[in-house]
Amino acid sequence: MTIVGARGTARLFIIICTGTLALLAAEATCRALDGFRVWSIPLRASTVGASAVRANTPDRKFAAAFPRVPPVRLAWYEQRPEPIPRIPLTPALQRRADDHPTEPWSPFFEWNLTYLREQACAPARDVVMGALRDFYYFESLDGSRYPTYRHMRRISPPGWFVTNAFGWRGPDVTLNKSPGTIRIAFVGASTTIDAFGVPFSHPEMVATWLNWWAATKGLRYRFEVINAGRMGINSNSIAAVVEQELVPVEPDLVVYYEGANQFWPDRMVAIDDRRVVEPPKTTDVKRTVLEDYLDVVRRGLTVVDRFQGRGGYEPRKPPSTVNWPDGVSETDPDITSPRLPMDLPNIVACLDRIRAALSPIHAELVMSSFVWILHDGMRVDIDRDLTLFNYLNRVYWPFTYAEMRRLADFQNRVFRNYARTHGLPFIDMASDFPQEPALAADAIHLRYEGLSLQAWIYFQRLIPILEERIAAGRLPRAVQTMRAVHPAFVDAAPRSITLDQLRTQCH
Repeated sequence: MTIVGARGTARLFIIICTGTLALLAAEATCRALDGFRVWSIPLRASTVGASAVRANTPDRKFAAAFPRVPPVRLAWYEQRPEPIPRIPLTPALQRRADDHPTEPWSPFFEWNLTYLREQACAPARDVVMGALRDFYYFESLDGSRYPTYRHMRRISPPGWFVTNAFGWRGPDVTLNKSPGTIRIAFVGASTTIDAFGVPFSHPEMVATWLNWWAATKGLRYRFEVINAGRMGINSNSIAAVVEQELVPVEPDLVVYYEGANQFWPDRMVAIDDRRVVEPPKTTDVKRTVLEDYLDVVRRGLTVVDRFQGRGGYEPRKPPSTVNWPDGVSETDPDITSPRLPMDLPNIVACLDRIRAALSPIHAELVMSSFVWILHDGMRVDIDRDLTLFNYLNRVYWPFTYAEMRRLADFQNRVFRNYARTHGLPFIDMASDFPQEPALAADAIHLRYEGLSLQAWIYFQRLIPILEERIAAGRLPRAVQTMRAVHPAFVDAAPRSITLDQLRTQCH
C-alpha cells in the first residue's frame, strides 16, 4: 500500500468514526429530548417518576375554571399519588422482554385460553399475537373468550406501570374490604388504563383527591379506586371483567368509560366512490423497522409528515351520506331499539349484564359520556398535534369531522338515556372536558395533562354522588361475602402454552 493510499484509508476511517460518533450523539440527544432511554437498543420510554404536575401546562387554566365542590381547593390539583415501587423482572421475564424488544405489551399479558385457540386456529385473524409463539394464559370462569386477556400480576416491565395482586393498574387492594372503606372501580379500554408510561392513570389521581376530601370533611372513611381497564377490549370483555374480577372484591361504584372500540362509522356513512380523493400523505403506519431503533429516523419522518400536514386543516374528503337507520331518533334514542347503529345494541346488552352482576352486591353502575377531541372546522397545530391529525385522517379516513362528531354525540346520548332509564348516575365527561387539542394525544387518548384534568372532573362529579349515598347510610357498606381466594385468580402464577400446542387442538 502506498503512502497516499494509507493516508486515504486513514482519512476514510476518521470520517467514518467521526460520522458514527456524531450520529450517536444526535441519537442520544433526540432520545433524551423525546423521553426514550438513552442506552436501550430498541426505543423504550424512560420511566417517569415525577409526582407533581409541571408548571404552565395547558390543563391548569381549565382546572382553575372548573366549578369546585366545597371544601375542595385548587391547590389539591398539584398533588399526585405516591409512586408505587417498581418490581424487578424475574430472569424469565427479563429474557421475554429481551426476546421481544418491539412488542412491549402482549408478551406480558395473560391470554384467555378460549380466545387463544380461536386465534391460533384462524391464522388470517392473527393480528394480536404478532411475533409471539408462546403465551401465558388463564381460563375464564364461564369458559367464554371474554375477557380476552388480563395483565400479569405484580410486574412492571420496561415502559409499563406496576400491576397489583389482581393485575390491575395501581396500588394493591385486599380481597375483602376493610371496614369504613368505599371502593370505586373504573372499567373500560385504553382510555381507562391510560398510557403505560405515564406516572399515574387518572383513576389513581381520583383516589388521592377523594381521600384528601374525606380528611378535610372529617369523614372517617377511606377511598380505594381500582383501575380495571385494559387496552383494546370491547364491551363484552368489560362486562366479563366486572362479572369475573370485580364482583368478588365488592366495589361500591363502577364507572363505565368506553366509546371507541365499537365506534364504526363505516356502517353508517356511504362514500361516493365516483369522486376519488386521496388521503393526506401523513401517516401513523410504520414505514421502516428503523423507527423502532433510531429516534433520529423517527424524527426525520415526523418532519416530513409535518410538511405534508397542510396547515392542520381537515383535508378535502370525498362526498358522503349518513344513512340514518329508520325509526331511530337521533336526538332521543330508544335504548331498547335493535336498530341502534354501531354495535350499540350489543353495548346496551353488556351494560345490562354489568348491572345484573352488581345487583347482588348492591353496587351501582355509573355511566360516563365519552370524550372525542373533534369538531367540524377544527384546526390543529401540526407540530404539536400530528398524531391527532393522523388518527382522524388516516385511521378514520375518509369520514369527515362533522360526521364523526355527529355519531359520537349520538353514542353519548344513548349512554345518557341508558343512565336515565335505569336511574343511574351519569357523568357527562364529554361536555365537561374542553375541546382542546393540546390536551389530546389523539382524538380519544389524552396526554398526561389531559388525564390530570379528566381526573379532576371525575373527582368533582363523584363528590355529590358519594355525599348523597353517605348521607342516606348506603355507604360505606360492610363486606357481604368474606373470601379466602379470588375465584378468578386461583392459580398462583400464570400457565404457559405454545402456538404449536394450541394448533394441535384445532378441529
